[in-house]
Amino acid sequence: MMISRRGLMAGMAALCTAPAFANTASLDTLVGNCLILGFLGDHAQAEGASRLEDDLAAGRVGGALFLRHNARSRDGVLGLSDRFQSAAPDAWLAIDQEGGFVQRLTDEMGFTDIPTAEALAEMGLDAARPVFAQAARELAHNGFSMNLAPVADLRHDGNEVIDRWARAFGDDPDTVAAYCGAFIDAMEAEGVACAIKHFPGHGRSQGDSHDGFVDISDTWGEVEAAPFERLIEQDKAHLIMGGHLINRRLDPSGRPVTLSAPVLQGLLREQMGYRGAVITDDLDMGAIRNQYTREQAIVDSLAAGNDLLLISNSADADPDLPRRAVDWVGQAIEDGRLSLDRLIDANARIAALKAQVGRG
Repeated sequence: MMISRRGLMAGMAALCTAPAFANTASLDTLVGNCLILGFLGDHAQAEGASRLEDDLAAGRVGGALFLRHNARSRDGVLGLSDRFQSAAPDAWLAIDQEGGFVQRLTDEMGFTDIPTAEALAEMGLDAARPVFAQAARELAHNGFSMNLAPVADLRHDGNEVIDRWARAFGDDPDTVAAYCGAFIDAMEAEGVACAIKHFPGHGRSQGDSHDGFVDISDTWGEVEAAPFERLIEQDKAHLIMGGHLINRRLDPSGRPVTLSAPVLQGLLREQMGYRGAVITDDLDMGAIRNQYTREQAIVDSLAAGNDLLLISNSADADPDLPRRAVDWVGQAIEDGRLSLDRLIDANARIAALKAQVGRG
């Protein structure tokens, strides 16, 4: 259902603490800036790419998410990147380029191979820095402005999501923070924002949130949040990704971190003093998709404190998702499930993140 914009715009003007753009931005723009959407296709002429290009150009979407199925060849991925950059030069182009088993731009496609985090830690920080710098140069040169990395989770033997794939820099918070900090420095120097993941720690989990809920209530320890805390204290953390993780010790309701104000607002912002942007993991992953409608996922993610929403929009592709998101958010503001100032605050943090990496 479409709602009246007049009342919402009046509310924006009344918010004396809002940034200047809030007084002129439409609801469509405020919602669109928060959306980073995936698409179907692995080359520039794909139908899914055409739709996303239109949405980017019109400001209905703030960024494009590249997944494995979008990056199958060098020509294909670079053609897509060029197309999206031309449509919206300031939009985020986001991709997973951790290294090891999680890198979309591979050596088979002509890009530099990045060792696993575990291997980099064994090489030593001095040897790792030029690897990070080369990866950052390649991302920036080819149009990517957001890396969904690094992993700040601690290694724990037997973990099937982090340890199994050697994605952690170690089991000591200071070590992990040092490598993550160097990774971030290299990326930001090239204008690439880094989404540090998976808050408040995925290292001791028993399960994979790609498939369904992962409950860490009995396995998580405060030490797992320590790498994130170190990075916040060192002013290295400007974008943090929460995990689709249930932790009843932090939120007795049992809501996953992605949808949990007690974790994202209470722990991360109020207790740990974080002032940067927060981004969801993919809202189409099984942990969220199997339990919540897209409307619930989008509205509740924003209400919980997320500023940027990743949605792959490929397993059940909806070409009208940007328009529906505006309707859902507008209705949520009208009925009090979401506040307008929360949405404006999200946009302000996105603008600050762009300025941090030289894109503002």
